[in-house]
Amino acid sequence: MTDLLAQANSKENREQFLNRLAKQAGRPRHAVKPLAPVNDLPHQVLADQEGADLLATAKKNSEAVAAKVVVKPAAELAAFLDQYLKETGAKRLILPGVTAKRWAQYELADWAKQPAGVTVARWSSDPADRRQNAENANQADVAVGFADYLIAATGTITVPTSPAQGRAFNYLPERYLAIVPQSGLVRSTRQAVEKYEAAYQDGLASSALNFISGPSNSGDIEMELVVGVHGPVECTYLVVSDR
Repeated sequence: MTDLLAQANSKENREQFLNRLAKQAGRPRHAVKPLAPVNDLPHQVLADQEGADLLATAKKNSEAVAAKVVVKPAAELAAFLDQYLKETGAKRLILPGVTAKRWAQYELADWAKQPAGVTVARWSSDPADRRQNAENANQADVAVGFADYLIAATGTITVPTSPAQGRAFNYLPERYLAIVPQSGLVRSTRQAVEKYEAAYQDGLASSALNFISGPSNSGDIEMELVVGVHGPVECTYLVVSDR
């Protein structure tokens, strides 16, 4: 089946298909031209802000999408997370399947070994555990994971899908907390995408980039905003101030 799909999606087959469409439409194929932006407006978004001003804007716009922003130095993260789990009454926690080195970057190596007062599930990178990963995420009261960037203009965090932190990790638990370094604070979506373009060139492997703007929201029913219909009811961005 894989060989048949590869053959069907070959460049030769695509060209034949497009040529046939053009012939049936009675017009020539469109020439493929490089994308040429008509202006630089995406690069002007919040261009006059940086540092504390940009962080203040990120907080304001995150709150507008019902996301809470907490800024802490790495040395205070473990204590904050313990208090967060206690305040939310969490019993089941899911953590990404990252290495101890990744936790150590935020002084959380010891905390991640066994957070107090909760049952811990860890996302498995083994494809055979896909169903169990989804079940663990669905049963979790809280997920504590990692994000790369916080987009100030929209209050959005970005999370690449990876074997250690799959898509369901971000969307199935009741509450979602993302640790994001303050160095990952960017002005706009364009700036974040450009950074990912460079990362892909440097070897980043990800099947999807998740752009998460606060908890699940829906206004489909009589224009009434409802939180948590098809995702977490609460979303917290934990910004690490000394990274």
